[in-house]
Amino acid sequence: MSKFVRGLVLVIAIGVMAFAGYQLGNIAYDYVKDEAEYEELRAIADSPEDATDEATDGDTDVAEDQTVNPDAEFSLSTYLRALLGKAKPGGLATSGNQSSSSLAKAQKRKINFKKLQKKNKEIIAWIYIPNTRIDYPVTRHSNNKYYLKRNAVKKKSSAGSIFLDSKAKKDLSGLDSPIYGHHMRNKSMFGSLNSFRTSKFRKKHQYVYVYTPKATKKYKVSTQFTTKKKKLSAYKGKVRVVTLVTCEYTAKNAHYVLRAKLVSSKKPGKK
Repeated sequence: MSKFVRGLVLVIAIGVMAFAGYQLGNIAYDYVKDEAEYEELRAIADSPEDATDEATDGDTDVAEDQTVNPDAEFSLSTYLRALLGKAKPGGLATSGNQSSSSLAKAQKRKINFKKLQKKNKEIIAWIYIPNTRIDYPVTRHSNNKYYLKRNAVKKKSSAGSIFLDSKAKKDLSGLDSPIYGHHMRNKSMFGSLNSFRTSKFRKKHQYVYVYTPKATKKYKVSTQFTTKKKKLSAYKGKVRVVTLVTCEYTAKNAHYVLRAKLVSSKKPGKK
């Protein structure tokens, strides 16, 4: 092999590595940026309500055809303040096993929907699984594809948003309330949902909380499965359920499904 060919191969190899590094850097940056956005929303969700907390009547969110600058409100300093600040005043657990203490705090939690809906009026609920990383606003749009590539404040995002099926009732009062989320490789969104595959994990993480403006709904995990069907089979039980759905990468076009049955529905902040 001539020196020219060896040099050309080396240049190409360096170029490929540089491009791969650039792509990985962009992905990592997107992860950090999205997490900063959601930390801000968590802080808003847990902030106390006051007389000025009134949701706007009009839609002040980003128009669908409007160009968005994803860096407009992001900086490393704002991310660090959100990450290190008091984003969870109630001391909500994000690791370990569910306990009477962590469940009691989850039950007493009140979400400030008035402030959240100033950010996006399509935030209709909040999902939290104590002692896991799942702690997100739930959006809902007339088109299920809308939030696949938009975060909870409608900015372009590869992680998308956790969203309720467009045909489900906003207050989750229907027999089945399917909620979708991406399986992100950094375990954000529904990326950690697959932990429920093991009976050991399910036994120590039995409860799911979904908060709406008028109720705190507590669910108990009942079943989990993988499906290759494009459309989720209709739930035929008699007890109301919430169905959590995410991608499953061990098979083509597969989805992992976790279903939990409603055990109580109480006014926000009530034990």
